[in-house]
Amino acid sequence: MAFYLENHTISYGEVDILNNINLSIKKGEKIALLGRSGSGKSTLLKNLFDLQKKNSSYIPQELGLINNLSVFHNIYMAHLDTNSTFYNIRNLIKPAKKELTIVNEILEKLFLNDKILSKVSQLSGGQKQRTAIARSLNDDKQILLADEPISALDENLSQVVMDNVKDKFQTVICALHNVDIALKNFDRVIGLNDGKIVLDKCSSEITSIDTTMLYNVCK
Repeated sequence: MAFYLENHTISYGEVDILNNINLSIKKGEKIALLGRSGSGKSTLLKNLFDLQKKNSSYIPQELGLINNLSVFHNIYMAHLDTNSTFYNIRNLIKPAKKELTIVNEILEKLFLNDKILSKVSQLSGGQKQRTAIARSLNDDKQILLADEPISALDENLSQVVMDNVKDKFQTVICALHNVDIALKNFDRVIGLNDGKIVLDKCSSEITSIDTTMLYNVCK
């Protein structure tokens, strides 16, 4: 089991953000969280990350990139904890050929390798999202928790990202607004509305009525 929540409630002040959530997620599942802004998706993802920090790569909605550093350095940061301080400083000053090769191969998969030495501050919104995805792909974790990681991408690039993410990570939990992408790429869909789970089904079992309801909770 990757995650298990029972009668789980998270409140800020007197406001319940997540209300009486019951959720079990097995290792190997690919799950889409669907819901409009404020439905509780971000809170749920952050809570799951707090439960499994050692095993999870987390992409928050604000991406967590450092604008004054290059794309390379932002992606290399996934290994700061596993490399020595001296090696990290060396790569900050002059990236090692080995690390440049590793990062470039990841960026090629996301059609972003021409930006490897560009500062993040110079990137578009979609390029920043792909940089955050690339950083996670460079991380040695089994679980990906991603909050709206493809909202600025077109259909083709969104599919490229989804394919790479599903190949890399054993377990994927991704917050989305796009119902079609969720049904196409994830084997389980969870719909959230006002901090409550209103639907939790395998994608193959979702009916036309369910789909209509998901479109409504994503508006």
